[in-house]
Amino acid sequence: MIQGALPAAALLAAALAVPPAVAQADRPATLPTRDVDVTYRAGQGDRTVSQRSRWSAATRKMRLDTPTPGVYAIVDYAAGTLAMVSDRSRGVLDMPVPAGGLPGQAAPNAAFARRGDSQVAGLPCTEWETRDLGGQATLTCFTADGVLLQARHGAQVLVQATRVAYGVVDPAALAVPPGYAHEVPRAAPSQPAPSQPAPSQPAPSGGSR
Repeated sequence: MIQGALPAAALLAAALAVPPAVAQADRPATLPTRDVDVTYRAGQGDRTVSQRSRWSAATRKMRLDTPTPGVYAIVDYAAGTLAMVSDRSRGVLDMPVPAGGLPGQAAPNAAFARRGDSQVAGLPCTEWETRDLGGQATLTCFTADGVLLQARHGAQVLVQATRVAYGVVDPAALAVPPGYAHEVPRAAPSQPAPSQPAPSQPAPSGGSR
């Protein structure tokens, strides 16, 4: 079932997402400039999972493999689409583009502050502080050619590369297989508009918290 695999895929996607903020010239490349195959460890302690990301610079497509075999996401940056694929059910869940944009797709006005240099998975990277979609300070480490090697909140590592391999990525691995059935996510039931509160139940003065 594709819907049940969404949280696993979202874990890495969320770590790769960069929200908008303030325009600046000194900023990292947040998408790879060449083909790369990266294995990430995401999570904390005994709740870690391994996820694989493959990127094609020519087609601007990314594949994110979930811990569930045969379930993966195909992100097409040129088309602006996100699809969850299940080989077992031969199904595709066509997802709406997240409000913060596609994974790794930093807005032109995203704010970054250079914090220093580091090394992850045997590769040098530059640490950049930004804020995640929830507004929390996040320290990312990108290579000079745009590969995310680590993201963390303070001492808590959200995602970290354990293996990085450069080389041509097979275009077939980044394509939604033909003949699979497509569907859209089930929407949450719509809630009726609230009625006018009775005098004994005054409406709240502020917005939702």
